[in-house]
Amino acid sequence: MLPLLLALAPCALAAPPANYVNTAVARTIELGTASTLVTTQYNVKALRDDGGHYLLALGGQGEIEPAWWDAVVGGESVGGVVVLHDDVPSVSVPLGNLKKDGTVTISLTTVLTGASVPLPAEIEQRDPQYLLWTTKSTYVDSWYPSDVERIKIRSPTPQILSHSSVPTTYTRDSDVTKSASTLTLGPFHSLPATFGTAGVKQQPFSVHHAVTTPVMGVRTLRRSAEVSHWGANLNIQDEIALTNNGAKLKGHFSRLAHQQSRFHATKPAQVFTDLTLRLPPTAHSVYYYDVIGNVSTSNFRAGSTPATQKSSKVKTSARTVDGTLDLRPRYPILGGWNYTFTVGWDMPLADALKTDGDTKYLAVPFFTPIPGAVINDVELRIILPEGATEVTVISPFRADSVAHATHKTYLDSIGRPEITLTKSHATEQHAQPVYIRYRYTPAAQAQKPLTVAAVIAGLFVIVAGLRRVDMSIDRKPGKA
Repeated sequence: MLPLLLALAPCALAAPPANYVNTAVARTIELGTASTLVTTQYNVKALRDDGGHYLLALGGQGEIEPAWWDAVVGGESVGGVVVLHDDVPSVSVPLGNLKKDGTVTISLTTVLTGASVPLPAEIEQRDPQYLLWTTKSTYVDSWYPSDVERIKIRSPTPQILSHSSVPTTYTRDSDVTKSASTLTLGPFHSLPATFGTAGVKQQPFSVHHAVTTPVMGVRTLRRSAEVSHWGANLNIQDEIALTNNGAKLKGHFSRLAHQQSRFHATKPAQVFTDLTLRLPPTAHSVYYYDVIGNVSTSNFRAGSTPATQKSSKVKTSARTVDGTLDLRPRYPILGGWNYTFTVGWDMPLADALKTDGDTKYLAVPFFTPIPGAVINDVELRIILPEGATEVTVISPFRADSVAHATHKTYLDSIGRPEITLTKSHATEQHAQPVYIRYRYTPAAQAQKPLTVAAVIAGLFVIVAGLRRVDMSIDRKPGKA
């Protein structure tokens, strides 16, 4: 959503003028474990000249805005998109000077969270795991009528236990068709708008399907990024509270059954045993520990970069290869279990910083994506060097909050500028760089060594002065 200009307009939404009609709507729903990826393509036809903005619905009546969304018009991102917050989450998309009977394609990609729940909610250690995915809208929510509409729902596995039925009011040949792991709803013909006084009544639709991977989530992720110009280093540290949101374990955990499943390579779907993180190519000095201490069951494979100069800490190669950190917790994480750990690394500051005179441009990833996981709360703290001024934050998405503070640590005189960004319900699509622009002059860069030199010199003066003071109680008798 970086190219889109977002503006909040918390006004009440009314049905837009009948300036457009959807000649065809195609939606694909990819069912996951913790999130759902929805891709919708609208073929829009103008019913009059210069019909104005197209009101694009992001969800149904009473639903909240998706965790992440992106709208593209004619294959290109557009500016001037206005987010309208009301009972129906929608965006106002400009279509330019579209003439009557002119057509354009709008592509909408959304990521939904919390749409799937484990069913049954509790299972034995070796039992298969099933999820129930539910939506309140069988048809594609739209402010405009649609000539034809088709929806495809793709399950991670072909094992679909059951699914809902759809009304036959707008169908002709078939309503629901199953082919392997794909359900096809429709096609639906001559659908009225789903909003407004004459809107079609929506019905919920659900799919009960099997999953072969754990339903992992992150309760909190706290990232701190500390910039050191003197050390030419960027240190990143993540504090992660991992949780298994799958079906909870019924009964007691059996270590014997777990070892047997590992030996026969039949790990149950609810058991989480390892995690792989992709780090920057120049990351080095990687560490990983939990509340007990260092975890030795981890493996880091350093990345490489086609750098012109070789470094003792960074490998070089013909192409860029990301670093890989394989994490294995101390114990398997089953449904309802938690695991908290810390991971961090250093990287050359030049790989994240660009300089234009005294103006610096810093790029810090919001977080490192955890495959398939939704993060409930993310906090990013960026600590700039002491003396940095004119700090500006450029975020690729709308953060929940952006706060400025002063961080004080050892050898600081006035403290370092600190920027804190927070975001709830973050997905892999939010793992984008956050840009910080600030001014850092040579005088500010010399502030710390001058301060340290002045303190040391002051200590020498104090010690020298104290040595000249006679601290003895009794004066020594003079020589005769």
